[in-house]
Amino acid sequence: MKTIKLVTLLLTICILPFAGLAQDSTTVKLDKKAKMQLEKLEQKLLQIEEEEKSKLKKIISELNQQQEQDSIYSKADFEAIKMENAKRTAENIANRQEIVKNQIDFLKRNGYLSDEAALSIRDEEDDDSENAKTIIDKEAKSITITPTGIEYSWLDEDDEEYRTKTQKDFYFAFGFNNAVASPGGLNDSPFEFAGSRFFELGWLFSTPITKSNLMRLDYGFAFQFNGLKPEDDLIFYEDGEQTILDSYVVDGEEINFDKNKFRQDNLIFPVHLHFNTKRSKKGDYFIRDGFNFGLGGFVGFNLNNITKLKFDAPNGDREKLKFKDDYNTNNFLYGLSAYAGFGDSTLYLTYSLNPIFKDNPVELKNVQLGFRFAF
Repeated sequence: MKTIKLVTLLLTICILPFAGLAQDSTTVKLDKKAKMQLEKLEQKLLQIEEEEKSKLKKIISELNQQQEQDSIYSKADFEAIKMENAKRTAENIANRQEIVKNQIDFLKRNGYLSDEAALSIRDEEDDDSENAKTIIDKEAKSITITPTGIEYSWLDEDDEEYRTKTQKDFYFAFGFNNAVASPGGLNDSPFEFAGSRFFELGWLFSTPITKSNLMRLDYGFAFQFNGLKPEDDLIFYEDGEQTILDSYVVDGEEINFDKNKFRQDNLIFPVHLHFNTKRSKKGDYFIRDGFNFGLGGFVGFNLNNITKLKFDAPNGDREKLKFKDDYNTNNFLYGLSAYAGFGDSTLYLTYSLNPIFKDNPVELKNVQLGFRFAF
């Protein structure tokens, strides 16, 4: 008899993982409290989707505004950024909903919320059932269920555990780009100030160096797009081993451009020593909450060089041209960079130590000033 019972038990355990393939045969009858918890959990699934989509809409709206004002980057560049954010939103929804779905499955199968896997659940009930609540914790995540709603939270700057770990953030930066001439200076730059801009998009990691968290190491990688607009309707030409600015002539006439942009696409690896001035109640320092700044630099590689032109030709045709060339640029990049600001929004400054073009009598070195935002 014991053997039969043991075999029956083992068969039951083996079949249990596949029970979901049947018509929800493991579902039990839920009491009033369990039904209320189930309803709130199902509402939370919709709420998570709405919250993440709302964040995505805001980002897309800001990118659309930037696209209308910016003529350096192509429509395809902006679409790629939008797709990356959409993918990130879908992953956020899936990750956040998975926690809630696991609890829904457990609740339907057992009729109550209890411990499962790495989840630790504690029930706190007062004599008044209306004050009953269930708190579900898993590492940095928590769900609090009450008769009036569900609260969802993550560890943040106020949690010491959060501050002592390596953090990963998506970031982007944009602003003015220009070139410092040597000999000479920024005043001798042959590029328009307002028409020359940059855009940077990448991933950022932050690891504590000191026990107090006063100093952290920020590092990562980013795609950088540096745009320059030459003055006086000049464009770049390769003249042997040098790169010069000269007029563009069609049918014997010098062209006046409606659009004249030179853009470099780079892959860079920024590294900064990050400092914060705001202390927590524990005595250590926050990561970005409060005033913070970073000092460091970058190395990288030039991936692509493009000249984009728009103009009316002497024969009356509307011309739109794009040239890709080496332009005798330096393929290896390195320079200094710094940022300072409050929270995740900082003023951002970079200066390239290597000239844009090789072997030119007048060296031109990129300098950028703008804003950087981390998420």
